[in-house]
Amino acid sequence: MKHTETRNKPGSTAHKLTPSPFVNKLASKIARAAAGVPILDVASGSGRNAIVFVNLGCEVICVDISLTQLEAQLSGSHTPEFSSRSSLKKLDLVNDPWPFGSATVGAIIVVDFLLPTLFPHFECSLFPGGYLLIETVSGRGGNYLQLPAAGTVKSALQHAFAFDIYEERKVGPVDSNAVAVKLLARRLSDPQT
Repeated sequence: MKHTETRNKPGSTAHKLTPSPFVNKLASKIARAAAGVPILDVASGSGRNAIVFVNLGCEVICVDISLTQLEAQLSGSHTPEFSSRSSLKKLDLVNDPWPFGSATVGAIIVVDFLLPTLFPHFECSLFPGGYLLIETVSGRGGNYLQLPAAGTVKSALQHAFAFDIYEERKVGPVDSNAVAVKLLARRLSDPQT
């Protein structure tokens, strides 16, 4: 897969399609573990991370409250495979019911979005052995206010997931307990109680 250089101007089409380096680095491993079962890109935005998986031959379900960015990318489609290997689902992740059944997705990718109330849904919908990748916002400016306290994400997931990667980086003012999180975790066959 040919990757777009990150020096593209913000707001340009190429910039919007540049995947997260964390996703890009782990995509092959995640795709292999998904074993042909669809990958769910939660809060997919422009689809920049979904494109990585489509290019690896995966089926991807892009979920977001607004599909405008993604539909705009597809209308000028620089990625013709995207249309045939992806489906779009408009979903208010805060208010709408979770539409994915038990063990129906092979991986879940969540970048620049964190809603811990979705964790039980992720656990249910991800088949055993599939990966969950989470990369929160970085903590620049005031966005540290939307980040979790140290240890809370790991604590919420550790009963059902084995962590391949778990990184926390303290962000915000000195007196803040907020952390930016990057994780890759495999769904356990039998969650620990």
